[in-house]
Amino acid sequence: MNKILKMDKMIINSEECRNIIGFERYHVSESGRVYRTEIGKKRSWRTKGRICINENKVHFRVQNGKLRQGQVSLTDTNGKLHNVGVATLVARVFGVIDKKMISNRQKISYKDYNKKNLHYTNLFITEKVYSNSKLNKKDIKHIKKYIKQGVSLRYISRIFCVSEMQINRIKTGENWGNGKRKIKAPKAPFEIKEVRMKKYIATFDRKKTVNGIRKRFTVKRNPKSPTDNLIIGIINGYKLSLKHTNITRAKKSVKTLNEYFFESKIKKEKNTLFNKKLS
Repeated sequence: MNKILKMDKMIINSEECRNIIGFERYHVSESGRVYRTEIGKKRSWRTKGRICINENKVHFRVQNGKLRQGQVSLTDTNGKLHNVGVATLVARVFGVIDKKMISNRQKISYKDYNKKNLHYTNLFITEKVYSNSKLNKKDIKHIKKYIKQGVSLRYISRIFCVSEMQINRIKTGENWGNGKRKIKAPKAPFEIKEVRMKKYIATFDRKKTVNGIRKRFTVKRNPKSPTDNLIIGIINGYKLSLKHTNITRAKKSVKTLNEYFFESKIKKEKNTLFNKKLS
């Protein structure tokens, strides 16, 4: 083996090899060959100053009939063993990747579609395409434009044949974003102990009214369109309203709301009066 020591760079087998960050005992060549250049043991007077080079084998595994990315086993400075993708190492060391890490939505692809050709000139970065995803980048751009224009989420979901929840997650930034909500989840206008009821009340539109006014929840129906129903009620100084497409579900919601906010309190008041009379 022809070798010339150049600090972080070495020439091994007429190829330029560079030191791997995080695995300083190893060098990777421009064609994806991995060499261990330091054994980490104390040298004798005979071997002191010499470079010990051992090539690590790159393993290619076939899974579900598809050839997976080549892996190599490396030990870090603490002696911990890691299985690392060789294509990622080559791309990182030879500047195919500008940043230290690849994002979750990116992957390394091969220009000649040959995963065994690990030369850095054959590697490039592409966006991941999920087989179960109906949307692509262009769709997301159009969806975000519609959201900015104030188009209803239901209408957008019908255009792109996805659920309204999917569009809402794109709006908040959970999907096709950085994974964190850009828009904060709505909060209930007043304190509610039960978590499920608290989340449900948070979805209502609210308007401040005079304190002390209470009105039981009812369903207002539009005779022209059977899917246009509105749940309305006044509690704790707020007029709450929520649109509902299904009349039977709307009636069930009204029943549970009235039981929680009105009938339970009436029962408590009756019990307190009855206890006072007994005492």
